[in-house]
Amino acid sequence: MAREGAMASVTYSFTCLTVLVLLTACAADGSALPKPEKRFGGKEREVIQQRQLNTSALNTALAFEPYHDLATRTTAAPGVQQPQQRNILFSPLGLASALALLSRVSGSESRIQALEALGLGANSTERSVEATISALTDLQHRLALQEGGGGGGGVQRAESEAGAGPEAGTGAGDAGNRADAAENRTEDGGQLRMWSDLHINGKPSLDYDSFLSRPQHTGPSAVNTSFKTLMKDLEGSDKLELNNFVYFKGRQPFERRHTVPRSFQLNATTSVEVAMMFRDDSSEAMMLYDTNCSATVVRLAQSERLASLLLLPKGELRPLEDCLSDSRMSFWLSNLKPGRAEILFPKFQLRKSYSLEGLLRNAGVSSLFSDSADFSAISSRKTLKLVKALHEVKLEVEETKSEDGGRPDIMLDFSVPPRITFNRPFMFIIYDDLTGLILLIGRIVDPTDV
Repeated sequence: MAREGAMASVTYSFTCLTVLVLLTACAADGSALPKPEKRFGGKEREVIQQRQLNTSALNTALAFEPYHDLATRTTAAPGVQQPQQRNILFSPLGLASALALLSRVSGSESRIQALEALGLGANSTERSVEATISALTDLQHRLALQEGGGGGGGVQRAESEAGAGPEAGTGAGDAGNRADAAENRTEDGGQLRMWSDLHINGKPSLDYDSFLSRPQHTGPSAVNTSFKTLMKDLEGSDKLELNNFVYFKGRQPFERRHTVPRSFQLNATTSVEVAMMFRDDSSEAMMLYDTNCSATVVRLAQSERLASLLLLPKGELRPLEDCLSDSRMSFWLSNLKPGRAEILFPKFQLRKSYSLEGLLRNAGVSSLFSDSADFSAISSRKTLKLVKALHEVKLEVEETKSEDGGRPDIMLDFSVPPRITFNRPFMFIIYDDLTGLILLIGRIVDPTDV
């Protein structure tokens, strides 16, 4: 009997181990349970949720394809800058949050297209859909809250209110209902805010200036309209609008006392004066020169999670933009080497606004913006249409450290090599170092054109 008991114990242990292995395999292929945080915590939770995200597909559909389209898009409108003359800025993570919201309110082909842009195939299970949207929402919160912090007032979490979705209790109701405003602010760190708001046409909603001017520490009262309220509003309208807002203050590792006016060359004949930040070669930076793209790549850490890739072409921007892709970014990240160089980089702020339809048209998301759009998840009325969808982003780039004493009496000597000077059109990518997902992507052709 004792031997039989021992054998039963071994069999039971083996069964438990088998189940654990199967659950781990499910997490790896994106079919894990929608709320792994109930079973895991800390780094284990982050690793599991990282596996839910098809980062390559997300970056391709929501970063590189829209960027190529914006960089090459032509316009015949008089007085409008041509593509090569325009600054570019948008947020792939912001686009992902908007698509997660739209996937919650749409059905049929409209929902399939939104999910495919999020890296989910048409045959994805509901569990994998919920897990991916949950992982995106958690990533947004973690980036906004920036673990670790340090200095100043520390990290303040913006409380979120669970939205009552059409299918309450599914886990992604919170994720799809709103990407609620959250922020991280420290003495030397940055600040990140995101907001996605779905409302009926003509009903007052949060505009971008109001979004920027809200009190720093938001609470439950600041969350987006719930599905219940939205469906009540729809009784008097068949037109939807979507606002998708992102704000990021990126503090680069430069000291304010070293910032001086310098010349930025717009083209062969025109230059402007800008405030140029300076970092000496006393500390190492990760860098490489990509001969295939004819560009210098510099990586600078901005926080424990976020980093910047600063891309300076040898000549014109176009060769660098032509070779921009997810595989190229992976190559850069895999081949960066530590080195020392003086770095000069302009201090600037940039605000851009685009229609979501224009940004997502190359990602295959067309049904949501057409007369055949299906919003059956919130209304049975086939006349319901998304008449406006706005994506607006602002980026502020400034120094990390503020030194007492003001500007030095003697100007610094920038002539000592080696040095990397961003004094002509360049590109930048701000990304999450853990998942590789891109938060912001853009280019600066004229730092004074905000």
